[in-house]
Amino acid sequence: MPQPSPETPRPRTVPTPVRVAAALLAVIALTSAVLGILEAFNVRSNRMVMGVGATILLLAYAAALAVVIRGLLRLRGWSRGPAVATQVVQLPVAYSFLGGGTTWIGVLLAAISLTVIVCLVLPSSTRALVPHLLTKD
Repeated sequence: MPQPSPETPRPRTVPTPVRVAAALLAVIALTSAVLGILEAFNVRSNRMVMGVGATILLLAYAAALAVVIRGLLRLRGWSRGPAVATQVVQLPVAYSFLGGGTTWIGVLLAAISLTVIVCLVLPSSTRALVPHLLTKD
């Protein structure tokens, strides 16, 4: 087996925090897709526009997250921004669930969001996703 020369660029490995963030985003995407499919089967004539709109929104969100996840796992720098942005938006959604019987949902959503954000701003993730930010001129 030939050894790579020093000039040959080594394939970059995906750091564990990026993998964790991608896995959590995959859970969110899968949940969104399932909810979208369930909503599609529950569309009624008295709320047609709401049902179809919610279905489209949930499925589009799941698809967009799938693209972002793929970017993260391929260490594309552009993917970090949308990944963090979606989680920043999810924090107020989580807050809206606090109180009563839905508190556990709010806590779970907030924990996932904060974990993804922290994972993607760690130095190892930054080095892998946007190495030009850490280079010294």
